[in-house]
Amino acid sequence: MSLDTLLQDEKTRLDKEALKLRGQINTAELRLQEIHIRLKHVEGLLGTNEMNESSIAESSSAMSRSLTDIAEEVLGERNGESMYYKDLAQEVQSRGGNIAGDNAAALLVSYLVKDDRFVRPVRKGFYALRRDYPNAKNVGARKRRRNSD
Repeated sequence: MSLDTLLQDEKTRLDKEALKLRGQINTAELRLQEIHIRLKHVEGLLGTNEMNESSIAESSSAMSRSLTDIAEEVLGERNGESMYYKDLAQEVQSRGGNIAGDNAAALLVSYLVKDDRFVRPVRKGFYALRRDYPNAKNVGARKRRRNSD
């Protein structure tokens, strides 16, 4: 067995293990978010409000991380192929991503544009991973306006 074959086998094994661990982290983050929400409700019924702003921010941050982690997992399984944002949002939701609101796809995009792992390589509305398109512009990059003075 050649060294390249052994290294490729090790890479495949590590990729699978990393994907499994990301899934476990996502599940734990979602559970933590649910617990924070339930705790807030119970405290409200008890007439106490011990959950401070940093706890609420932490819960919100956990949600955004888990959504983008799930999106990374979905796109990672597509072998470099980009995906339409509405389809991506639907897949993220089907994998346990809690995207609340009237427009779940737009909410997911708001998280993707803040994360350097994602790019829009093909055209507007389609997203992929930076590792698959290293020369693509950041999703959230703004065009610079020229001074016409």
